[in-house]
Amino acid sequence: MMKLPIRAFIVDDHPLVIAGARTLIENCDDIVCVGECNTGRGAMALISQILPDVAILDLSLPDMNGLELAEKVISNGHSAHVVIMTHYHDRSYVQQALQIGAKGFVQKCSAAENLLLAIRSVVLGGLFFDPLTAREMTSSAPERSSACSTVMGTLGLTAREQDVLRLVALGYSNKEIGAHTNISVKSIETYKARATEKLNLRSRAQIVHFALTHGWMSVN
Repeated sequence: MMKLPIRAFIVDDHPLVIAGARTLIENCDDIVCVGECNTGRGAMALISQILPDVAILDLSLPDMNGLELAEKVISNGHSAHVVIMTHYHDRSYVQQALQIGAKGFVQKCSAAENLLLAIRSVVLGGLFFDPLTAREMTSSAPERSSACSTVMGTLGLTAREQDVLRLVALGYSNKEIGAHTNISVKSIETYKARATEKLNLRSRAQIVHFALTHGWMSVN
């Protein structure tokens, strides 16, 4: 169950961006803005005090790289889920953010349509990519799909193991995967363990990274 309202904190050095994000949030019933900041160091202090559910971070800040700030928020044990909202859409930034533990990615030009969806998705435990980011991450899907088939053949990944691992990467819980695939939670845990062992994946971030780079994340 999602505890409402969702408490969001915005970090960006452009007043118009903060004003726009705040307006989006204030016009919905299930999310509230509990703070804002235009520097990384200031944001860290306020996030530690306010303890928001979601931290919306820009990658370009005057005193700190947004990825550094995201890592500090996550590694310091704060409960805030991190959503990256930025102009940057290069695949390398998204991959680095995933490794750190960020859960949502929204281009500023699509924030009006996608920011609220991203906030709700990460609080529910999922990942969120707006269409622009998803297209960038899967722009070479045919080549990666071919590479993925080679990897699967070489490492012996079964179709069921691939299905389960893909759903894990998409943010589904074991229970949700069970409902989707009509197999038991215990079997899902077994498939996941076998697949991650074969691919030498030790964290969920690594699973997501593998799924993205091998074209498993479908774009609708």
